[in-house]
Amino acid sequence: MVTILKISAVGCGGISGTHIINILKHKDAQLVSAADIVFERAEKVFNETGAKAYKSLDELLEGEKPDVLHICTPHYLHVPMALKAMSMGIHVLIEKPCAVTLEQLKALREAQRETGLHVGVCFQNRYNASTIRLEEILKDTEANGRLIGARGFVTWHRTKEYYADDWHGKRDKECGGVLINQAIHTLDLIGRFAGGFTAVTGTTSNDHLKGVIEVEDTVSALLEFTGGAQGVFYATTASAADYPVFSEFKCENATYRLEGDNLFQIHRDGRIETLKPYEEKEYTGKMCWGTGHEALINDFYASVIDDRPFFIDAFEGGKAIEAVLGIYRSAQTGERVPLVNPEETVQEANL
Repeated sequence: MVTILKISAVGCGGISGTHIINILKHKDAQLVSAADIVFERAEKVFNETGAKAYKSLDELLEGEKPDVLHICTPHYLHVPMALKAMSMGIHVLIEKPCAVTLEQLKALREAQRETGLHVGVCFQNRYNASTIRLEEILKDTEANGRLIGARGFVTWHRTKEYYADDWHGKRDKECGGVLINQAIHTLDLIGRFAGGFTAVTGTTSNDHLKGVIEVEDTVSALLEFTGGAQGVFYATTASAADYPVFSEFKCENATYRLEGDNLFQIHRDGRIETLKPYEEKEYTGKMCWGTGHEALINDFYASVIDDRPFFIDAFEGGKAIEAVLGIYRSAQTGERVPLVNPEETVQEANL
């Protein structure tokens, strides 16, 4: 017997469109409702899909109980909304970041462990074809040798118009700038491929939108990984244009480079070889969002239906936010920040 999942979405802004497209494409899912405090957005979803429209998450949860809630709201609302849904037995798929403080992250992880519900974090770039190919290649440590270092660059362009809504660029709602919003995806991949973060040292600045935003538009960081490798990381929205995201992993015997969705191997003799991904995929939103949303959503639904673990849960998906909050703390204090497990120690990050 096929299980049809009842799906709801809260937050009907930009990123929700990609979620809704892929919900509608899934043969075992039905979008039953959507909520947004700007009710016209929820009404638009109703007009396009027939899903019931609500003015708030509270109204939505009073009206019905979905199997899965997609949380596509401003950052500061992610954990409170997730905890409310989980208290009612609802699985949650959360847009990044999954939390904005270590206290929130600890609460989300505890809720996942105590309820046994599925929590998913939208790091969709892990499902890009080139990313999957690179992950498989890097597992071959016999051929590649030890990882020596990594580097990542996110150089994008955002104008003051991007921040014209009521939450982008606000310290209490976006809870950070380029690092927690745009660059967290790249930081997540670097941490995963390098085996995890052990410490970070970073600086932040506002280089081109002073007086417009309350958060950083530029960040640089030194990253320390398990196994002794180090990385450097730079991200900015002060660039003159959106350039492809660049990340590189130097092993003893070869170097691998991701530029956008293109994967290259740099041999020890300097030859650069283009490595084709196993499968090309179509974009269902902005190009900078990558091609992985559909695969991630499908995998999350399968984990719910089959009652198996989803691999980017609150524990795995929280590793990047631990690094983000560590970099923010380092920028504030000027000190190197060892990354502690919030299960043991909670340090509130003053962003």
